[in-house]
Amino acid sequence: MLRLQTITDPTHWNALVASLPITSALQSWGWGEVKKLSGWMPERIALYEGDELVAAAQLFRRSFFGPLSMLYASRGPALRRIEDLPRVAEALRARAGGAAYLKLEPEGGQDAAATPPSFLPLSQSETIQPEYTIWLDLRLGREGLLEGMDSMHKRNTKLAQKRVVTTIEGEEAFEEFWALFEETNRRAKLLQHSKEYYQAVLREMNQPEGRAFISIARHEGRALAAGLFVAFAGKLDYLYGGSSRENSNAKAPNGMHWGAIEWGIQHGYHTYDLWGVPRQSEGSHAAGIDRFKEGFGGRRVRFPAYDLAFSPLYGLLTKALRLRKNWMNYRTRGTTRDVL
Repeated sequence: MLRLQTITDPTHWNALVASLPITSALQSWGWGEVKKLSGWMPERIALYEGDELVAAAQLFRRSFFGPLSMLYASRGPALRRIEDLPRVAEALRARAGGAAYLKLEPEGGQDAAATPPSFLPLSQSETIQPEYTIWLDLRLGREGLLEGMDSMHKRNTKLAQKRVVTTIEGEEAFEEFWALFEETNRRAKLLQHSKEYYQAVLREMNQPEGRAFISIARHEGRALAAGLFVAFAGKLDYLYGGSSRENSNAKAPNGMHWGAIEWGIQHGYHTYDLWGVPRQSEGSHAAGIDRFKEGFGGRRVRFPAYDLAFSPLYGLLTKALRLRKNWMNYRTRGTTRDVL
């Protein structure tokens, strides 16, 4: 039987999460503080077998109406090995507290074309975070990564190094990032959180074991592309970004990413996560984003989600949540199809 221990110290929690081989920045203490702004309340639980750490689960509780709620580990839990997932889920049943179900989506990074493993009694389900992404191996170094790009991307990245100045900055660059991010979301008809939410990401993800920063590419002093990145436990994640259509020949988006990639190499990170590509590009609202990200090369990976039902209301609740998401998609973009 696994022993559960609630952790209340940020430094201790992040050390535990970072020590496990299957882990994510979205299981870090800072991410829990960010998600409070959206009504998700975190609880941090370490699971031990004897004295050995088996998993660390930052569980978010989301209340719907009355006593009805769900529990969710965003890109989690952090695990010693993926095979531990069913027993970790069963152990977490003790913290259900009336929740209808528990959703888990560990960041194992299986090959995107592979059949997801089965973990009874868990059922495979929809993810909340993007299910597919592209990972670049930063251990290849600058030349190795350039060689892995398609020819056009390689050319554009080299042009960007000549035409834009890319710097790694903090809160002083937030307003420039925000202007580009808002412009891009309006253009692409994408939903977004409040301005304060992204400011909280930049603030809270600068934490023990982690960093947050803005990579910004400027041409003649004018910001043309900017991205908000978080770094934790060996991975560098591109969470949010935007670019201007002005002066497209400067190839600023390539320059913005290349600046972050170089930062990751310099600081010893092993993986660059381009964060979110569609299941299939054809007909997707994000097809252009997919083509751009695929140009960097790398490996397409998948993070399947698994649910453990606690209540007979599970099926009705998940159907209602899907209908709500379809309605929001249709209201925003005129289609019920998800972006990613």
